[in-house]
Amino acid sequence: MLAFQERDCTCNSLCITMATRMWVTMATRRSPSNGLLLLPRGALQPSNTGSLKTKASKYTAAPFTTNSYIFDNKRFFPFTTSHGFHGNRCHHVTMATDKDPYHSRLSNVFEIRSRPDPVVWGDDDKTGPFSRQELEFYRTNGYIKVEGLFDVDEIQTYCEKFTTGKDELEEDIKSNEEFITTDNYTCVTEPGSTKIRSIYSPHKFLPAANQLCRDRRLLGRVRQILNSDVYMHHTRLNFKQQFKGTGFYWHSDFETWHTEDGMPRPRCLTCMVLMTRNLPQNGALMVIPGSHRHYISCAGPTPDNHWISSLQDRYIGIPNQEALSQMVKEGGIHYCTGEAGSVFFFDCNLLHGSQANFSPWDRMNFFLVYNSVDNKLVPPFGPPKPRPETLGTRDPAWVQPITPLEKPTEE
Repeated sequence: MLAFQERDCTCNSLCITMATRMWVTMATRRSPSNGLLLLPRGALQPSNTGSLKTKASKYTAAPFTTNSYIFDNKRFFPFTTSHGFHGNRCHHVTMATDKDPYHSRLSNVFEIRSRPDPVVWGDDDKTGPFSRQELEFYRTNGYIKVEGLFDVDEIQTYCEKFTTGKDELEEDIKSNEEFITTDNYTCVTEPGSTKIRSIYSPHKFLPAANQLCRDRRLLGRVRQILNSDVYMHHTRLNFKQQFKGTGFYWHSDFETWHTEDGMPRPRCLTCMVLMTRNLPQNGALMVIPGSHRHYISCAGPTPDNHWISSLQDRYIGIPNQEALSQMVKEGGIHYCTGEAGSVFFFDCNLLHGSQANFSPWDRMNFFLVYNSVDNKLVPPFGPPKPRPETLGTRDPAWVQPITPLEKPTEE
C-alpha cells in the first residue's frame, strides 16, 4: 500500500496574458478547503494514511521505492550525463555539436536523420514477457499492442477513481483558467472550457495512478525493452469528452523531451492504458509505424515558457508536411484502437497524433512514460530552463528505480 500524507498549505495566483489569451495559475494561494493544493517546495515524506475519501489533491504520494526520502526546502537538479555522449557539456548550451545527434529547432531548416540508438536495448534471447517475435514487431514498427492486459473489473475500478479525481479538480477550476500548475500536478483544460483535458503527474497525488505505475505487467515489459531499471518521466491522464474533445497534431515526444526537458537519448517509452474503448470515431491515437527509426529536427526557435501553450496546441517542435508525407509514404497510418484494458507500448520517438472526438462516446487513456535510470535528464538542449517538474521529473525523490508491486492493493 502506498503512503500518503495530508498537508496544509496555501498559494498565490498569477495571471499571464498571451496572444491566445490563456490564463495560467502558477502557485495559487488558496485555502485548503478549496481542494486545490500547492505542496511546499520541500520533502516528499511517506506517512501511514492512505485514503481518498476527501479531496484527492490534498495528498502527496511517497516515491516509488520502499525507502523514505527526506529533503529540505532546496530543490536538487542533478545535471549528469552518459560518458562520451555529451562530453563536458555546459549548462544551457543551445548550439548543436557532433556529440548531439538529436539537436533540433536551431534554424528554419528541418532534417530527417537516421536514429543512431537502438529501439530494443536488451537482448532478444533474454527471457521476458515479450517473445522474440513481439520484440521484433516493436523494433520494426515502434509500438506493440497487448490486448486485455487488465481485466474489466480492474479497469472499471481505476476509471472510477480517476474520474472522481478529475471531477474534484474541475470544481476548483474557474471559467477563466486554462492551466493550473502545482508542485504535484498540472491540469490542462479544453480551450475556453473548464473541462479537464489532461492531468499531468497524477501518480504523485492519486493512489490508484501510483499503484498502476508499479504494476508488474507493465514494468516487466518496459524493463525488457529498455534493459534497465526505470523511473517515471511523467504520467498523464487524457480525457477526450464526447463531441467536444480536441485533437493533437503529429509530433515525436522525444523531440520535445530532448529539446525542452534535456532527455539525452531515446531510451524511454510510453505505456498507453486504454481506460475506455478507443475507436477512430472518438479520437483514438494515430501512429506512423517505422517513423521512430528516423529523427526529424524541427524548425525553431523555442519561445520562453513554450510548454504553456504547447500542452493545448503545438506550433513549435512539429515536423513539417514534407517530412510527414515521407514518413506516411513509408509506414502508413495506424489507429491504436481497442477495448478497455488493452495497453499500447510505443517508442518515445514514434510520430503520433489524434483527431477530435466528434462521437457520443467519451475517451479516457492513462499514459505512463518510463525513462531508463541511465538516461536521467540534463539541462535542456533548447530553452534556458526546463519545463516544470510535473512534465519532466528531476526531483531525486522520484528519480529512483520503481519497485514493482507483488500484487494490486485494495484502498
